[in-house]
Amino acid sequence: MDKFNFKQVKKNLDRSRRELLVLLSNQAQNYFLKSFTEQGFDGTEWKNVQRREEGTKAYKYPKTKGLQRRTSPILVGAGYKIRGGTLRRAVSTMARTRQMNSDGFRMIVDVPYAGYLNEGTDKMVKRQFVGQTQELTNMQKQEIDKTIHRIWKS
Repeated sequence: MDKFNFKQVKKNLDRSRRELLVLLSNQAQNYFLKSFTEQGFDGTEWKNVQRREEGTKAYKYPKTKGLQRRTSPILVGAGYKIRGGTLRRAVSTMARTRQMNSDGFRMIVDVPYAGYLNEGTDKMVKRQFVGQTQELTNMQKQEIDKTIHRIWKS
């Protein structure tokens, strides 16, 4: 007699494994998108851009006229290579282009300059928008705990 109903638990586990990876990658994507709304990552605001700071050459002598360049979000527009939210759109679709295997998943932002912005360089200020944080880890642990509870419940 199967007191713990292991056959059903194994069936639930097999079904939930892929489901959980999809849930976790979607959760991470939404967390990273929040960076663009909050103009910072993990509680740290991004360094302001010169086009927004009075007294700088970029503020006084813009390449294009108009107020939008001074008010648009930092990593979404009006920058040298960042046009029309390409980076934000790449982050918003990264869960669809994730690479999954039995051990986990890997999410990729397929924009050439994304790594330079996220990590920073000698000439480019670091404005991180993706990465594993303690807050994201805690959110993912809660999702895993709910899934494990659901697997054993039936």
